[in-house]
Amino acid sequence: MVLAVAVLVAPGVASAHVAGRVQLLVVDLRFTHMGPGLMVSADLIDRDSGASAAGFAIDVTARGANDASAGPVTLTDPRGRGHYEGMLPVAPGSWTVTAKAGQGTSALPALGSTRSAEVKLDASGAVTQGGSHGGGSGLAVWLALGGAALVLAVGGFLVLTRRTGGSAPEAVGQHARM
Repeated sequence: MVLAVAVLVAPGVASAHVAGRVQLLVVDLRFTHMGPGLMVSADLIDRDSGASAAGFAIDVTARGANDASAGPVTLTDPRGRGHYEGMLPVAPGSWTVTAKAGQGTSALPALGSTRSAEVKLDASGAVTQGGSHGGGSGLAVWLALGGAALVLAVGGFLVLTRRTGGSAPEAVGQHARM
């Protein structure tokens, strides 16, 4: 039964990447005050599998009031685990920070994504982070999970119907009359 489900599911997993490229997704974008700006950290995952994506790049920029800007700064993944971090030199104020994931040094071809967040750094160093948005966060993940669940359900149903001979059992107490 497990083998049959694996055979039914495996082609979908193998073809899940777009044209053989890893679909990058920036998640868990966070900010803390450090020295002359913001320490930015983010995790990068493969949108299809949810696995950490190490070896790629996240470039961060910021836009503030009166056309102020900072960056780009390339975040690094010092431990090679898909957790990227770096210093973004910004002054106190309100900023829109954009993190853009891309190819980086990975030999695997990648399809990038972008995530933006509103951040306020006050003169005392307190950081207030607003909502973030961008590059295929919620809906795409739920659609992928729903599709995977549907494939598993259909595969399980097919395996069960083949095991019972392909026909539904007759209702108890009913016989064919001639």
